[in-house]
Amino acid sequence: MHGRRDADGRHSQFKDFVRCLDCMVQVARERQVDAVVFTGDAYHYTRPDPLSQREFLRRVLALAESGISVLLLSGNHDLPPGYGEAAALDIVNLFKVEGIEFVRHPKVVTLRTKRGALHVACLPYLPRRALITVEEERGLNDEQVCSLMAARAAEMVKRLCQTVQRLGGDEPALLAGHIWVDGVAFVGSERILSPFAEPAVSPGVLRQQAFAYVALGHIHRHQIVGAMTPPIVYAGNMGRLSFDEEKDDKGFLVVELGRSPSGRWGVEDLQFVPTPTRPFVTVRLDLSSAADPTQFALNALAGDRRLDGAVVRLFVTLAEHQRGQLNLATLRGELEKRVDYLAAVSVQVATEHNGDRPLLLDPRDPDALNRVLQRPLDLLHQWLMERATTEPSIAQRREILLRRARALMDSPNAP
Repeated sequence: MHGRRDADGRHSQFKDFVRCLDCMVQVARERQVDAVVFTGDAYHYTRPDPLSQREFLRRVLALAESGISVLLLSGNHDLPPGYGEAAALDIVNLFKVEGIEFVRHPKVVTLRTKRGALHVACLPYLPRRALITVEEERGLNDEQVCSLMAARAAEMVKRLCQTVQRLGGDEPALLAGHIWVDGVAFVGSERILSPFAEPAVSPGVLRQQAFAYVALGHIHRHQIVGAMTPPIVYAGNMGRLSFDEEKDDKGFLVVELGRSPSGRWGVEDLQFVPTPTRPFVTVRLDLSSAADPTQFALNALAGDRRLDGAVVRLFVTLAEHQRGQLNLATLRGELEKRVDYLAAVSVQVATEHNGDRPLLLDPRDPDALNRVLQRPLDLLHQWLMERATTEPSIAQRREILLRRARALMDSPNAP
């Protein structure tokens, strides 16, 4: 989590989360939208803190009080961490607030809006065990398991489509899903999403004529899948969470549905609205030719207005003879006056034998250098081992995930 607690005790990433939500609520009110559909992962963690829950639900209630229907679809982060436990958003349905619904299982929901009914075919996150039992997968290899999960997810979409068609009437319908579609562009750690843990479906499975629009969550990068109709669109997350998303636009979508002369519902306008999320900025300074490395760096940073209010990491390269000439404390002090959060400072010394080898990282983190010198697979293995202590499902899939990661890293197209 990139950020720090301010004087009021609130974390700067939490403030970014609230600021983005407020932007969405304001736009929804100003444009008098009929409904707001969240396509999963309302929170970043399965056990959100009470403050995050209160502030998120405060804004959901504000939408409902403005006459805007709200549908909350369950994503993988919204599922309870243990069998038999409650999800954080289950409380929404407990209070039965008119105009607000949380959906954890595939079904069709009809939202009553100011301009009439809107049918939403809901496809929440489908973990492996929601699609295939332990008994069913005995004797199957990994590819067969993946094919079976994809086929069952496709069957669910077909049944949802049939339900919408049976409803008849002149109302529009859309599909809201939290699912992985083949061919999407991933962000950072999403590259190791495993088809052994969840289904991956083709765009054609979702692109049914019963739906005017297909709204998707799960993948953090905003993107439109293909160019056919109905459009399949990932909104992406509203706020940046890591440096993997540094160059990605963040926001939400305002979609206008209309009817063609033939009477079929479709998308008349699709607009991406950016949110005021914190920028993430990576700065790389080569000081190897500077007579005074500290002053050169200060001058370069002073002229970079991208740093104001941003989450920043700084990489500095020095020549061998400049060891000890850089005042790291001065650089840190000047940066912390301007940035939202200084995530890391890395000093590299270029030598004839090792090229640019990290010599010193953030002094607040004494283990940072050891982590940098580790191989990515070692880091992944260590992370999976830590997660497995609290999530048994990780322990079961650890070797599969490592094999997938190794294959990706060995690929000639790997970054």
